[in-house]
Amino acid sequence: MKRMVATKYRDTGRPSKARTLLEVWFANMSAYRAEIVIWMLTGSIPLIMLAVWIGKAQAAGGAVGDFTPQRFAAYFLAAWVSQQLVVAWVAWELDLQIRQGILSAKLLRPLDPLWEHLAMHVTERLVRVPLAIIVIVVGLFIVPGTQLTPDLPHALLYLLSINLAFLIRFLIAYCVGILAFWFEQAIAVEELYYSIAMFLTGSFAPLDLYPVWARTIIEWLPFPYVIYYPVQILTGEANGLEIVRIIAVQLAWITIFGVLRSLLWRRGLRRYGAVGA
Repeated sequence: MKRMVATKYRDTGRPSKARTLLEVWFANMSAYRAEIVIWMLTGSIPLIMLAVWIGKAQAAGGAVGDFTPQRFAAYFLAAWVSQQLVVAWVAWELDLQIRQGILSAKLLRPLDPLWEHLAMHVTERLVRVPLAIIVIVVGLFIVPGTQLTPDLPHALLYLLSINLAFLIRFLIAYCVGILAFWFEQAIAVEELYYSIAMFLTGSFAPLDLYPVWARTIIEWLPFPYVIYYPVQILTGEANGLEIVRIIAVQLAWITIFGVLRSLLWRRGLRRYGAVGA
């Protein structure tokens, strides 16, 4: 009997751990709904820029370049939702845990701390969804004629792309957090990332409106694949082979930052143990 029970535990252990992590953190995040709503409202730069660019379009006679008020509305509403779905605060968590020694207890568990952090972020995203839907409906109502997505296939491909975008952002933040093994002000790197990303992800303006030389440089960075390109998929601006290219590049960045995270983690743990933490 003991052998059968042990076998059953081994067979179902991993799914059980994942389910338990998600259930625990979803309950935890649900208890802080009001705080999450506040954080969502503080991250409303795309909504602010929506009003700014629609004003510019109306002042310019109805459009800025190829962007009409309806196209601006679709872009920035999609950008705001995307921004909500790629939020990652793991750098702050790791920085605190490493500097205060909280990580020591977590290392005793038979589970890489990465999975707990990932569960926290995934469940927090689920709590954001209802408010995000409300904001989208209101935005579509305020700017009549706005079409967020042309069809269901684009919406489904967007879900794939935005989840890949989240993994890119999560792994970047994780790498930054791991720097706390070496630097006391590692979190300053995260703040610098945030400042730069606001301009290079397309949150302030569609990258189509950037100078050609700037756009060429940005294309080689991970930033546009976090918000801009998922938005292009959702709004129908990207189709066919372009969507395949976007997803392929996102997978490449996930691989790069995944490998970098593993290297930094192993080296960081050796340093952490060397100082007796």
